[in-house]
Amino acid sequence: MKKIQQKQVLSDGMLYDYVKKGMTKEEARKYLESKEGARQMEYIMFAQEKYSNGETSMQYFDDFLQPDALYLLDEPEVSLSPANQVALAKEINNMARWFQCQFIIATHSPFMLGTLDAKIYNLDSKEYAIMKWSDLENMRYFYNFFKEHEKEFE
Repeated sequence: MKKIQQKQVLSDGMLYDYVKKGMTKEEARKYLESKEGARQMEYIMFAQEKYSNGETSMQYFDDFLQPDALYLLDEPEVSLSPANQVALAKEINNMARWFQCQFIIATHSPFMLGTLDAKIYNLDSKEYAIMKWSDLENMRYFYNFFKEHEKEFE
């Protein structure tokens, strides 16, 4: 079932890409039904299967973030390693600074929060207060946890 859904999502995405590049929907459908189109789809499906969730997520962000757009991201860090969370946050900073993108992001990641050049709203407070990332309760929990285990890192 998952493979059927993946194939449909991929097909819809490829159709969208070809229409965006100037083909009509009918031309794009015909191409995707051709041998060459089917071969390209198989190649992409194979490539997606050999990457982890995090690698696929990073590839998605690299491929689909467009200039002058608004993005609503709900915990984009979920399948990313800490290093990739920082890389994604840096890319978001660049997109906002250089390409006039706006991002509204829900995250609990200290790596994202500590790297983003962003206004941070604490939605757990009654007034939705603007806070420093290091003052958020969740970040204090991380800090206390690592402070308690500090000797293990020496």
